Amino acid sequence: MDKAPRMLVAGRRHCARAAKNFPVAQALFALATLVVVCGKALAETPGTKLDFARQFDIGAGRNLFLECRGAAPAGYPTVVLTSGYHASSDTWIQRDSLSLLPLAVGPAVLPGLARENRVCAYDRPGTMRNMADAPMTDRSTPVAQPRTVRDLVSELHGLLSAAQLPTPYVLVGHSLGGLIALLYARTYSSDVRGIVFVDALSPALPIQLGTLWPLYLRVLNPPLQDQRLRPYPSLRQPESEQVDIDASIDQLRQAPPLPPMPLAVLTKTEPFELQPGSLPAGITSESWAAIDTAFDNAQRYFVELVPTTPQVFATGSRHDIQLSQPDLVINATRLVISRAAAAATNNP
Repeated sequence: MDKAPRMLVAGRRHCARAAKNFPVAQALFALATLVVVCGKALAETPGTKLDFARQFDIGAGRNLFLECRGAAPAGYPTVVLTSGYHASSDTWIQRDSLSLLPLAVGPAVLPGLARENRVCAYDRPGTMRNMADAPMTDRSTPVAQPRTVRDLVSELHGLLSAAQLPTPYVLVGHSLGGLIALLYARTYSSDVRGIVFVDALSPALPIQLGTLWPLYLRVLNPPLQDQRLRPYPSLRQPESEQVDIDASIDQLRQAPPLPPMPLAVLTKTEPFELQPGSLPAGITSESWAAIDTAFDNAQRYFVELVPTTPQVFATGSRHDIQLSQPDLVINATRLVISRAAAAATNNP
């Protein structure tokens, strides 16, 4: 486990050291000397001049909230952060969220990455804010639920187009956001240069779980009438995010293959945290432990998508690695960006 941090490139502001220690970074920094050199002027392109946090009209009377910060050297990708199930963009942005986890090392992912990159996060409709009582976001127009990952990919594509965010993208997806990132990259492959999977929900999980799969789906989408499984009032509203996971995984199976691109996989080492009485009827502590183990084992699916993909175990972290160890997410994203830049240099 302790070798995980050594897999991660230190970042462009430590150019000399990174080029020395990481062979894959050498091509990146050779290119950087011709364009920008560690902290020199960043070339701005349309859409990267100003930080903003605002709504964008994506059509059909709908608005989506998007926050973007930072600038990047010419040719470097825009980082797009995609949250997990029911989570708004707050999970990537709010420094206060880290205070809930005493061992967390700040800053939060979005402001940390924005020091050297153009990075954005958005609110999906029906997701929860990180504030008292976890209200549903009012920054993105509610939509009818349930939806599928294909719907979420189409929605994200519409938002990035409306905001005129320059391609290419590096996608960072937590949990359900990993499924969204994967299908986005397989649908709009020319726009994506890399993906970071943050304890992502794996398409291989139904096979790993076997007969336990229906029980796991009941945890993800408990019946509306079972209020004890929905601890926040926002989750009891009909507009609360609900995703048809079976249909979504079928959509991934039918999608075009993922082209070769740099990936990184972050995996928790601690079990999912559950509140007493939060499991649906029929799920015992033993079956839940088996589900937890299967979730971790299914992460190999992402590792095996592309050769040389590193899997970093976030020692001591539960599912929300972006909150407990945001520095790992930041460094993994920098690694993917550096490998994407090196690949672009070697294959102009």
